[in-house]
Amino acid sequence: MQKIALIIPCYNEALRLDFSCIDYLIQHTDACIYFANDGSKDETVSVIQNYLPLNPSRCFLIDYALNSGKANTVYQSVNTLGKTTEYDCVGYIDADFSTPPEEVVRLIRVAQTNPTGFVIGSRILLLNSGIKRKWHRHIIGRIIISLINLKFKLGIYDTQCGAKFFSKELIPLAFNKPFYTSWLFDVELFIRLKRKNLLHTGIEVPVFNWKDVDGSKLSWKSMFKIGRELWLLYRLY
Repeated sequence: MQKIALIIPCYNEALRLDFSCIDYLIQHTDACIYFANDGSKDETVSVIQNYLPLNPSRCFLIDYALNSGKANTVYQSVNTLGKTTEYDCVGYIDADFSTPPEEVVRLIRVAQTNPTGFVIGSRILLLNSGIKRKWHRHIIGRIIISLINLKFKLGIYDTQCGAKFFSKELIPLAFNKPFYTSWLFDVELFIRLKRKNLLHTGIEVPVFNWKDVDGSKLSWKSMFKIGRELWLLYRLY
């Protein structure tokens, strides 16, 4: 059975962390959970430390003193855990659990059947699905992926869903250097894998339930930052 480490990047999440979701993951998987604190300025670390003794063999804290953004926090944490011999697969999800724990469990089980590849969640709005996205975020997302596929032809429907898992074989290839972007670092991962002819090792799994959680930083104004990052990707890759 694949041994999985699951990273939850945290920046000022003291009021949003829902430990009942963590309890669900503990009960339904054998994954080890790593809270990666990204230099939070609120009580995030204290809140996490109060929870850790409840599951000392399964839950851990990686505490980065300085805030460097989600992309760099994921980059550092995945590399740290990927270099150990303890885990066969390392994944990450959003701290707000916009991808519900039931869906995360399903993705973990798929990842355990794909020992040399990667697994990503995909928010496809199908009939009777529970995908609840704000309309402006959906439009922004479709514009982004359309522009990305015009250039890079990744063939991925949803590059930005926050739930992703990578085998230890892929980590040195996809996370071999820091990311140039922050909003679009997931896209950089897939560009790197495509350049190494490894996109075929991936499985894109439709999630049945997903929701936008209040507190997200994505807005129409973010389009300017995302546009700049798209230009960076076009220029650097």
